[in-house]
Amino acid sequence: MRGDNQSLWYCVRQRAGPLVKECRALRPRLSANDTPYQRNEKNKILRPPRDSSVCRTRVDRLELRLALFCFVGIVYTLTFDPYHLPDRFSDVRKRWRSFLRLLNLWKPNWSRDYIYLIEGRHGDHRYHIHLVLRNSDFSPAEIRYLWKYGEVDDEPLLLGPYDTYRRTAKYWNKEASDGITVPVGARTWVASRNLNAKLPPLEMWRSTSGEIEPPQNVRVQGGNQTANEFGVYLYKWWISNSAFILNK
Repeated sequence: MRGDNQSLWYCVRQRAGPLVKECRALRPRLSANDTPYQRNEKNKILRPPRDSSVCRTRVDRLELRLALFCFVGIVYTLTFDPYHLPDRFSDVRKRWRSFLRLLNLWKPNWSRDYIYLIEGRHGDHRYHIHLVLRNSDFSPAEIRYLWKYGEVDDEPLLLGPYDTYRRTAKYWNKEASDGITVPVGARTWVASRNLNAKLPPLEMWRSTSGEIEPPQNVRVQGGNQTANEFGVYLYKWWISNSAFILNK
């Protein structure tokens, strides 16, 4: 199926900092009379398998929240020395809450934008915490001073001009709850309320055009498309050199 000027495309756009994710589709309708082949082909348009602008997966949702850190995000890995190593997942959360209280006391007016993740299965199987903060809120030196339980490693959220937020989002979603180290049903990564509140609402509209045109000043971009006799799905994403929202 090909779009024409008489067709109305379903358009969806999600912005998050410098990241923009947009899709446009000529969507077919499912019918109770569809053959298995027809239903399968229609679902290729209705449920595309790759990353999405509509927060379909946990990776999608985390990617957008990471993008809210724009170009000033720092990823920390907080480890425990043998003396402070927690025995249980609940004890790690207590350590995290104590550390968060310390951050609030150290700098009462910071943005309260953060994402953290408790892990404990890969590597040496010790519990550790991944944390993203703005370097405009806390410097690596401050985090090293305030973390009293072990060592601190840090690296930029974006490792270069062609890096993406999705790389970290996929990495952080690699470890599933095992029922022992990480309890079943426990949230893996957690974003602060302040950060969640800064995610712009999803934009939805109808258009006669299926064209998605990224601006000229993009750092990196990508996309995919699916088309068959029942419809068309077009998807593009890009990271601009300027952010849609302020860093603070």
